Amino acid sequence: MENLLILPHNSELDVTTYEKLGVKIFTPETITPNDYAKITIMLGWQLPLSEKILAAPHSDLKWIQTVSAGIDYLPLTELKGKKILVTNMSGVHATPISETVLLYALYFARDFPTVLANDNKHQWAQHSEFANIKTLNQLTWTIFGTGHIGAELARLLKAFHAKTIGVNRTGHTVPSFDKTYAQSDWQQAVAHTDVIVNIMPLTNETTHFFNDQFFQSLNNTYLFVNVGRGKSVQTSALIQALKDHKLQHAALDVFEEEPLPSTSPLWKLSNVLITPHYSAEMADLGNAWQAIFLPNLKAFVKTGNVIENQVNLSNGY
Repeated sequence: MENLLILPHNSELDVTTYEKLGVKIFTPETITPNDYAKITIMLGWQLPLSEKILAAPHSDLKWIQTVSAGIDYLPLTELKGKKILVTNMSGVHATPISETVLLYALYFARDFPTVLANDNKHQWAQHSEFANIKTLNQLTWTIFGTGHIGAELARLLKAFHAKTIGVNRTGHTVPSFDKTYAQSDWQQAVAHTDVIVNIMPLTNETTHFFNDQFFQSLNNTYLFVNVGRGKSVQTSALIQALKDHKLQHAALDVFEEEPLPSTSPLWKLSNVLITPHYSAEMADLGNAWQAIFLPNLKAFVKTGNVIENQVNLSNGY
């Protein structure tokens, strides 16, 4: 049976490589409703088109390769019921996200808010303004999520001689972490930390994990970073924690509601850095996708199975 693949808009992928494998290519511009039921493979999840393909009578869809690490936006129960394989891009975004987290930390540690404010005023800053400036090796980091991204961040932090604490489901050890804790022991993990980074996947257990109970347990923690999933953080609790000085700073790339509404109080807090869900972006992203997708595609064409990054639809990652 011929495999039919639909690619996302502007995917920047070498489609001739796929065609040589005997795979017929469709794009959102070339597909017609008559083709929906014939699609075997989907790269990316594109609404509303993907929902129409999945819902097509007698659909032949067998495999979805996402272009993200997270899969919480997929209809996981339906996909599991239909026994559709799902693979993600876990690992592709480890470098850009890790480097972005370092940027966030340096932004506050090197007091760039003051630097930029003086730049805007064309004013030479006095060294006395930087009395509280920090270096990364002075900070203890607790990273929630020790997968590809968390492990890469911890590895980079070791170059700065920073102390690293990891939090994962079981507390299992991971290279580059000085100590790891189980998710249920999070209070011990943050007891003496300076920087908290969320990189956890979104599941029932991690939705609003960072809630009022979490933030109120802190005591003037230096920095909270969210590059994981927006809904893992209860926004109202985070805002209150910043106002109550449970947190000194926050750097946020993902939010419960995106785009972040212009009316959100977060925009007005001077100790908050906001970026537009961009931490995973980098040039030549298509080549990075292909490094995972192409081996999987070759295996799927040959055997009907995939060899890398298959996710557990019950666990949600």
